[in-house]
Amino acid sequence: MLQNIIHPDSHAKLKEISKDFYVFEDNSELPIHNGIPILLGSQSIFNQNDIINSKTTTQDRSHLDTSNVKNYIRRKLLPSLCTDFNLDKRYETFNKLISRGGKILILGAGEKIDYYKNIFSGCEVITSDVHNQFSPDFIFDGHFIPFADETFDGVLAAQVIEHTINPWKFCTELQRVVKVGGFLQIEAPQSFPYHAQPYDFFRFTFTGMRSLFPECEVVKAELTEGNASNVAVTLSNYFVNLSSQKIIRSAWLFVTRILFGWIKYLDSRNGVPNKRNVSMPKGYAFTFKKDNIKRSSKDLLKEFYHLKK
Repeated sequence: MLQNIIHPDSHAKLKEISKDFYVFEDNSELPIHNGIPILLGSQSIFNQNDIINSKTTTQDRSHLDTSNVKNYIRRKLLPSLCTDFNLDKRYETFNKLISRGGKILILGAGEKIDYYKNIFSGCEVITSDVHNQFSPDFIFDGHFIPFADETFDGVLAAQVIEHTINPWKFCTELQRVVKVGGFLQIEAPQSFPYHAQPYDFFRFTFTGMRSLFPECEVVKAELTEGNASNVAVTLSNYFVNLSSQKIIRSAWLFVTRILFGWIKYLDSRNGVPNKRNVSMPKGYAFTFKKDNIKRSSKDLLKEFYHLKK
């Protein structure tokens, strides 16, 4: 894997690793902090000083601390408003598509590093993120992936694309680093409240998601959470945002979770996209296979008409 690492700006190959730096063939250096390489280029909206100083940017691990009463109630006691019922099955299927011993790159691994390494057992899993909150294998910006062309057999980006300031460039990078014949698992919302601000930029319709991967065929597309989940999330968000006072907002959160938590189960058997249910789902999951065929915009749009009514 180390032989495939490149500088995110110059694409110079990795020459050597010292105690504190990755040194590249053009003699540029990028730091290693607490054993994690920080491979950020000069054009990234993130910077190494924020990471070294553990500045909270896109994610804060404190929300997982269930010793906090509010977190405990929210995470352990209250029902969720939406659930991706097919998540484990989808990833098990994706794992089977990758040859045993194949390399899978995870973008935006967050707190699920152990989960990914377990569910993709039999593969070499490389985790990444734009912060060091959960100790990924690498820290880098997905707009400038520091790996050579066709390095990976599989790439996964779950609920990441909406946080990229240039999703077209991000998706071009994903297609660049996966091998021809390799697979990409991409998941993103169509409808969800603004979050991780200010690093929340886009939402994606069915055709919008498809259009971002013109060098790939669609192996499978499904709704992660459907129209009912979108209704539950929207209703809850409306009531919570009626007030700016924390105690009132928390009270509405509690009440709406109880009132609307059941609605998501209406989506449990409705995971296949059709021309009706793509109107307002919470999100999508696409499994792509890179085939290097150059598809025009017209070609990509034609696929929508193959959906059932």
